[in-house]
Amino acid sequence: MTSLSDRRKTPRVAVEIPIAVEGGPAEASGKTLNISENGVYFEVPHFIEPLTKVRMELFIPAATGSKEEANRLGFDGVVVRVEPEEPTDHPGPFRVAVFFTHIPEYSLTALQAFIEQSLSD
Repeated sequence: MTSLSDRRKTPRVAVEIPIAVEGGPAEASGKTLNISENGVYFEVPHFIEPLTKVRMELFIPAATGSKEEANRLGFDGVVVRVEPEEPTDHPGPFRVAVFFTHIPEYSLTALQAFIEQSLSD
């Protein structure tokens, strides 16, 4: 049987960085748990229904040696998994997995550089 990590086509890095999410019941801010070129897994305080289309902004640290402090990157995606799987009466956190459906070229290039740098650290 093939494991999930064997099926992934791009590297995934465990990293906590700020994320803002539009879509679902309300806008939310949270933190990533891991990220790849194909998607992101993050925590937010409220439930987002699977298959919901979302727009996200990530604030990744700038590359080493850059004069910028952080890069603000935008992505569109669709929610593929939420944990817990049902809304609850108490506040989150809810862990949400999103598959990217659209990545502007600038965001993809910056994300690839960030992942590559994170893997080499």
